[in-house]
Amino acid sequence: MYYLALLIVQCILMGATIDWGILFASYFRETRPGLSRREALTAAYNGSIHTILTSSLVVVLVTGSVGFLFENPTIGEICLTIAKGALCASVLIIFVLPGVVAAFDKLINRRKKTASSA
Repeated sequence: MYYLALLIVQCILMGATIDWGILFASYFRETRPGLSRREALTAAYNGSIHTILTSSLVVVLVTGSVGFLFENPTIGEICLTIAKGALCASVLIIFVLPGVVAAFDKLINRRKKTASSA
């Protein structure tokens, strides 16, 4: 039962985190060719922050409240774990991902130029 609960939590959080990361990265890649790195990061942040915050707050608040209100302790713990994980994931996406994207910007642009020239 423990492993099944762990798999459920990991699948939900991985799916949400990957979606949020793809959303931010897509905005960055679309705006990067015409803008500087800082401007592209700002545009990606402004374009994706509302969607990321809305979906992360829904996941955190709903699973957190269900976790507190549920009578079954197993399901309650699963919901609370999802809420804590979604909160951590959203914080990482909002604050850490822009730095990671900026750090690997030269690598991303070099691959893009190499692929287009080949």
